Amino acid sequence: MKEIIAEYESYLRGQRLSQNTLTSYIRDLEAFSLYLKENKVKNVLTVKRITVDAYIDSLKALGRANSTISRTTAALRKFYQCMLMQEKVRVNPVEGVEVPRVKKKLPEALTTREVVKLLSQPNESDLKGIRDKAMLELLYATGMKVSELIGLNMRDIDIRGGMVNCVSGRTERYIPIGKAAADALDNYIKKARPYLVSDTGVKNLFVNYSGTPLTRQGFWKILRHYAESAGIKTEINAQTLRNSFAVHLLQNGADINAVSEMLGHNDVVTTRVYNQVLKNNIKKIYKKAHPRA
Repeated sequence: MKEIIAEYESYLRGQRLSQNTLTSYIRDLEAFSLYLKENKVKNVLTVKRITVDAYIDSLKALGRANSTISRTTAALRKFYQCMLMQEKVRVNPVEGVEVPRVKKKLPEALTTREVVKLLSQPNESDLKGIRDKAMLELLYATGMKVSELIGLNMRDIDIRGGMVNCVSGRTERYIPIGKAAADALDNYIKKARPYLVSDTGVKNLFVNYSGTPLTRQGFWKILRHYAESAGIKTEINAQTLRNSFAVHLLQNGADINAVSEMLGHNDVVTTRVYNQVLKNNIKKIYKKAHPRA
């Protein structure tokens, strides 16, 4: 089984997947493999539909969230599709497997006022504040994922041209950055980064006090600290600024296809979820302002 998973992982690395997606697929497949071993099923390539159904039922019995079960089913379906394509199985045992419906949670977005307050929190009189200001400004200016932000290298930034090259998995996209983000980046690169980087061989744009690349967890702590300082009551996480970027652009008349491209979505349908946020905001404004609402 280990050999099959290793071969499958090699196959996935040839696809246009983010590292997080690839890791998730392999983790779900390994968990299924463990279940098969515990239930004396020796070969993953001989699994029948009844076994997959039993596995899904076991996840439900363990209290796994509907979203987790749905993701696991999708991962197993993709694995067997690959095996079917390679003629290692005759049928896909996951086809037709029913999964619980996942209620779509609308993306949380900050108001423009909240964003302004958040971005004004870093103290630019010290190295950390200068760095944090640049990170927050760039994240809101581009709508990048945090993994993309902390993965940026110096060569990915073109301050004079006002662009950033965002690399995600095997894909890359160019996103414009506004003056506020460009100024904050320029300030960071000139006044802070040279003192934070101890090894000139480090190419990462953003580093911590040890001169090494930032982690997702490290950025989350930074963001949470500034959100608390700003007194923001909205539940905020690393995705919130990405959501705010999209919603604020659409609110101001940006073309949804352009927003979709900047976000790196493969399909504009994915971006349309933000339209529902706009509709909800309009309803709130109407109920608050209209005398007969």
